[in-house]
Amino acid sequence: MTATLDIATIKAFLLVADLQSFTRTAEALGTTQAAVSLKLQRLETLLGKRLVERSPRAVRLTADGASFLERARVLIAAHDRALSGEAPA
Repeated sequence: MTATLDIATIKAFLLVADLQSFTRTAEALGTTQAAVSLKLQRLETLLGKRLVERSPRAVRLTADGASFLERARVLIAAHDRALSGEAPA
């Protein structure tokens, strides 16, 4: 079985990376912190890599998370272009 990436999960990862907060990400997505955390845990399990370091005061990307970040941005940009009908960049 081939694994697939969920667009909503990738968007949550990007928001966590940008906002450095599960709480602020949840607020931006209109969901709960627990739901965002679960999405990230599932993504980490799927990839077999820890993407974020969680602490009570901060959320930071791991080296694997930083490496995945650019690929995630490219994926979402391609997804958005596909939906809009724009020509590839």
